[in-house]
Amino acid sequence: MISKRQALRDLLYNLTALAHHLDARARVYPQVAGDTITLISDAVADTFGSWVNIIPINIVDFEYKAIGVVIYGVDVASDYFIQLGYSITDDATPPTTAQILGERETRITTDPIAQATEILELKCSSCPANSKLWGRLKTSGGATDEAYITVLLQRHIPLRGELAVLATWPWST
Repeated sequence: MISKRQALRDLLYNLTALAHHLDARARVYPQVAGDTITLISDAVADTFGSWVNIIPINIVDFEYKAIGVVIYGVDVASDYFIQLGYSITDDATPPTTAQILGERETRITTDPIAQATEILELKCSSCPANSKLWGRLKTSGGATDEAYITVLLQRHIPLRGELAVLATWPWST
């Protein structure tokens, strides 16, 4: 059991960490204006394509969160389902099920898309320092559709007493 003094310290620390999350700086990746990452779906409808490197390993040297995705363009109007994950071993090892961070889906009805600056906000776990960020895509189209994205990052300050991340993806069976 922790002392009242330690409980008070933890509470004050957590309030500071929460204030950081409400008012933290964000950074776009890639860092070159107009550059995007291309995610490609599988040729079978509603099937993920391969994982694609978004941020190489050992680039972000602190714990971080991917807080949003911006779709700058697509090659066809369709339903786009984007999933993000991380890995920590090397540049070639894609995420395990437990390392999947979160996902977003959107319907794009015209090509070219009319507005390419809408942030798809993500609610997800954090990535360890120096981990590699990955993304993958599936669409309803049944072709190798493409989405051209950027990712918005924010430094993560963990809370004391934070709940552990599940070892399995929450919706796996």
